[in-house]
Formats: sequence, C-alpha cells, structure tokens
Amino acid sequence: MYKLVNPSHLAVLLVVLCGLSLQGCVTPEGGQQPNILSTEQEIALGDKMATEVEANEKILNDPIIDDYVKEIGVRLARISPRQDVPYRFTVVDNPDTVNAFALPGGHMYIYTGLMKLCQNEAQLASVMAHEIGHVAGHHHGESLTRQYGYSMLIGFILGDRSSQGAEVAAQLIGTIGELRFSRGQENESDRIGMDMMWRAGYNPEAMVSFMERMLQNEQQQGRGQPALKFLSSHPATAERIAALQALVAQYPADLRATSPVYAERYQEKVLNRLK
Repeated sequence: MYKLVNPSHLAVLLVVLCGLSLQGCVTPEGGQQPNILSTEQEIALGDKMATEVEANEKILNDPIIDDYVKEIGVRLARISPRQDVPYRFTVVDNPDTVNAFALPGGHMYIYTGLMKLCQNEAQLASVMAHEIGHVAGHHHGESLTRQYGYSMLIGFILGDRSSQGAEVAAQLIGTIGELRFSRGQENESDRIGMDMMWRAGYNPEAMVSFMERMLQNEQQQGRGQPALKFLSSHPATAERIAALQALVAQYPADLRATSPVYAERYQEKVLNRLK
C-alpha cells in the first residue's frame, strides 16, 4: 500500500523519482516518450483494472478453450522481450464483440467474438503477440502519462484520495480496453509481435491476413451493427496493412511458405466449441 502524499509535494516527488531512476521516466529501447510507472506500479494498476474487467465481463468457462489460449500465450510470452511482468490470458464470453486488449502489467483479455473471426491459430497468435508488444514496449505507462500528466497520475499511484484523485481513478477505470496508442506505438507493437510470432514458429503472414479480415468484416457490417472495438483502439488502415506486408517481406519467403498456421487444430479446439 502506498503512503498518502500531500498533493503540493507531488512535483518535488516527481523530480526525486526521476533522479533516482531515469528508466522509470523514459521508455527503454531508445523511446523518448515519458513513462512514470515503475514495473511494480504498472502491475498494481493492471491488477486493479483486471478486477474491474472481471466484475463487468462474463468470463468464459470452457477449460479446453481456456487451456488452449493460455498455451498460445505462454508460448509467445516466453520469448517476449519483456520478462519482468506476469503475463495472464483470459477469454471473455461475448460472441458479439470483436475485441482483445492488454492491461498494464500483462493481463490480456480475448473476446470470443474475435476468436470466431480468426480462421486459424496463427491469426489468434498474431493478435495476442501484438498485445504483448504493447506491454513489452511500456506503451500503457507512456499513454497514461501523456493523457493524465505527471502530477495527477503519481497522485493516483501514491493513494491520493482527494476529489481530483477520485476523478483520475474513475477515468483510469474508464480507459479499460479503450486506451488509444500512438501510430508509433502501434507500429512498434506490430514489429515486436511479428518477430515473436516468427520466433515462436508461426507464419507471420497471419498477422496481415487477420487485419485484412478485420477490415473486410467491418465493411460488411455497415452502420447499426455491433462495433469492432479492436479497430477503435487498433486502427487497421490500408497504410498499416501495407506496413505489415513490408515487415513480412523481411522473413525468408521459402521459410514462410512452410511455416504453420494450425487451422485444423484451431477448428477443433475453438471454432467447433464456439458454434
């Protein structure tokens, strides 16, 4: 539990924190966006958000699908460039919602509506790898810092229970699954995710085919249909698909041709059970 701090001391505290730990204020791997969340703070914040998600969403109760998704997640997380958070994978039982998101600290939620849209295991893995990419890139801390500012976010982290602190807490909970990342962050997550797919033995072209399928599905829905929430926070533009195709081209074509997508296994473990 964090100690209550006088709001007037937050600015001074920020300077001290940055002085003690530059890594806590600047994104690693050469990124320049500020991030005030330490790993411990990020995990704690993600745990709070996860509690809210699971109180408001229907969690799937299918041991076969749950175990299957967790196996894919562990396979990817094992080679994630970030290993200081506990990755956790949960399936939400909502066939009408096409969505998936990761929370700060490694919690990930995949909706059955998105799973039904996937044609094979590699496509599902591409979504999960992209979300792990956001966690690995420290994008949650960057985006929250940018959105709420140093003082407000630090006040919330340190237990500020003033009216302003309560307002920030409500806003943070309201961002669950809707946090918007910058184009640079999306591109970085695609790059990290595709590399993870490749190293985990999946065909990286599945990331492209899934995004193409998302766009096609959105166009077919038209207005008045359930929104594809995944696209609201992960814009699948033609430009982005072109960028994904350029990433795919970096991997040897002959090896890509023999990389598996596991369509039959996905049909058996997921699609047949979600009918």
